[in-house]
Amino acid sequence: MKRTVIFTLAAMLGATALFALVFQLTRPTEPEKPMPAELYSVVLDTPRPLAPFRLEDSEGSVFDQSRLQGKWSLLFFGYTHCPDICPTTLATLRRVAKTLQQTPEYYADTQFIFVSVDPRRDTVNHLKDYIGYFHPDFLAATGEKEQIDRLASQLGAIYMFDGDTASDDYIVNHSASIAVVDPQGRWAARFNPPHTASEMANDFRRLRDYLQP
Repeated sequence: MKRTVIFTLAAMLGATALFALVFQLTRPTEPEKPMPAELYSVVLDTPRPLAPFRLEDSEGSVFDQSRLQGKWSLLFFGYTHCPDICPTTLATLRRVAKTLQQTPEYYADTQFIFVSVDPRRDTVNHLKDYIGYFHPDFLAATGEKEQIDRLASQLGAIYMFDGDTASDDYIVNHSASIAVVDPQGRWAARFNPPHTASEMANDFRRLRDYLQP
């Protein structure tokens, strides 16, 4: 009699476990957040954490990976003697900033950062005057070449000096993409040229809405 009861209980428990397993496998799952079509060429497959780096900003303060925590950051690499790409891109970012200011929830925790790859000519004071021309809230930073390269390589930015760097008569060829770092300090997306302010502002809002939990 006892053996029959034990077998019956075991069968009931087995059936219960099987039912629970089938329920887990067949119950509907929450659909994934669909990615807007505009972001297919913008969002990275996997956000990439940034390794430590150390630069100096246009106010003379340390600019390292901690400055990219808790905010959405748009970073552009260039140099102040750039004749075309840099002033054009920074002017576009100024228009993006003004557009985002109309929706404060997107602007309050967003920062725009210009990283100079030409520390020989772009001193801290020179950077301060230069970046202030485009927007009072924009930041600029530079530092030793090793530290610039450490950050640039992590964000897909490329540059190369052309000319005699012992004099002031040289140019710097550089990429024109804008890297987007999320509030966790990870490279999450990039905007490739050509840049249009209205499209970038709209896509940046879509990007935030898509990546935020």
